[in-house]
Amino acid sequence: MKISIHAKFFSSGIALLALVALSLVPTTVCAGVFHWGDVAGTDVTFLDVTENNNEASALFAPMPGSGGPFAIGDTLHLDPQGFASQSVNNTTDLLDSQLSTTLMAGSGNSIESIAITEFGDYSLGGLAGGQANAQVGAAFFWTVLEIDNIAVSLATQATNLNLSTGGGVNGGEYSRPGDDGTSIIWNGVADIDVGGYLDSLQIAGNATKVRLTFDNTLQTAADDFSSAFIKKKGVDIDVNMKTNTGVPEPTTALLLGLGLAIVPCTRRRS
Repeated sequence: MKISIHAKFFSSGIALLALVALSLVPTTVCAGVFHWGDVAGTDVTFLDVTENNNEASALFAPMPGSGGPFAIGDTLHLDPQGFASQSVNNTTDLLDSQLSTTLMAGSGNSIESIAITEFGDYSLGGLAGGQANAQVGAAFFWTVLEIDNIAVSLATQATNLNLSTGGGVNGGEYSRPGDDGTSIIWNGVADIDVGGYLDSLQIAGNATKVRLTFDNTLQTAADDFSSAFIKKKGVDIDVNMKTNTGVPEPTTALLLGLGLAIVPCTRRRS
């Protein structure tokens, strides 16, 4: 009888310990979602910098609590950790991760444009006649959320990464034997002209909050006679800020507040 009671208490204790262990899991990490929080630049703050992937650890930057993204001026610097794809012996590999943040301009400033730059390297090799390829790609989605600190409802825009180095110009795809080599550098850039976008809609005012999300992929494939490797080594988000000199007229402010952001006038640039 005592044995069964002890066993009951023992099993209950195990269950309690399990619950305690679960309660100690950091709130910044959950099923492939990693939060670094807000990162302040000089004239812009990168709010809720978050990565979402299916991996056990963050790829874009060191894990929360051990470094992470940092800002110099109005540029957010990311230090990719293990963001790499490799294939040998007739295999394929796909790595996909999404980074998101909201850019909030500081008082008296606005967001004129955003430039995202990435770089890394790839290696392809093997026996003559073998086949392999490595590919990098990224799609950027951005939405203007506020104009002159007033919430608006505008459509989400999309921009692609433009690859300029290596065999896959404007595509980021490298295949053997034409692109064979070891540690071949690739570079990519995406330019987001926020001010030009507002001008195209004939919107008076300046963007003070912009939501930015981008999806990065690396993939490789190789036959039995080849190997393929590609890695992302750096990502920078550089925000071009503008100092505002004017205040929107009451009518414009009212329209923006109602979500009727398009008005027939030209946006003022300093």
